[in-house]
Amino acid sequence: MPYDFEDTLEPWYVAVTYGTAGDEEWEDEEDRGSHAPAAGTEIGHLVLWRLRDYTGDNRWEAADAESGDLEVIVSAVLGRSGGTGYSAVFEKAVTHPVGDLLILDRVYLDRAWRGFGLGPALAVEAIRRLSGGCCAVAVFPGMGEYPEDREQVTEAYRRQAKKKIAALWESIGFQPFRRGVWLLDTALRRPEELMLARRAELRALGTAFQRPGPSERDRADSVAVAEDGIKASARPRTV
Repeated sequence: MPYDFEDTLEPWYVAVTYGTAGDEEWEDEEDRGSHAPAAGTEIGHLVLWRLRDYTGDNRWEAADAESGDLEVIVSAVLGRSGGTGYSAVFEKAVTHPVGDLLILDRVYLDRAWRGFGLGPALAVEAIRRLSGGCCAVAVFPGMGEYPEDREQVTEAYRRQAKKKIAALWESIGFQPFRRGVWLLDTALRRPEELMLARRAELRALGTAFQRPGPSERDRADSVAVAEDGIKASARPRTV
């Protein structure tokens, strides 16, 4: 059965892998007894949505049918009517408010790969490749995972978590918009400058992990991050 709003809300799944399966360089690493994952192993993923303009569908209804987070984002951008065109407040916030909207819905990394700044670096690369023809990118900095002990999740815990997540998105060019939604204006040069900064940080991190001290070698092998070691491949998500 076809997806009701497939022309209006286009899903993308970006797989994050350690190296590339079949690449001799990574297979040689496995042969040396490294504790790193096998080449081509998926260590995370990103989910993005492209909200297309002027397809004849009600864009708010398309987002609401998919998830609550998407509905929150689209309501902030369009207003609940979901009619043609963007809201006046969005048009004031974006340099050229004409075209599609890219939505960054989820960034996930296996636990061993967290805490190294990979999330924003991967997100900015995915955005760069998928945002052509989009006037802005939107994100709702919410909690994607919860601790096993749900009693820890107090209102203060939620606020602190959202604050940390928002800081990550700000580091790649997102700015607060309204109703908890953040926007990245694709017409500005600032996001590109921040992308280059994230790349430089990733390169420095890779260099540091490639030169471990004797007591750090096992840990470095298990979480080694090289600039060319993390691959992201995007494909339309099956719905």
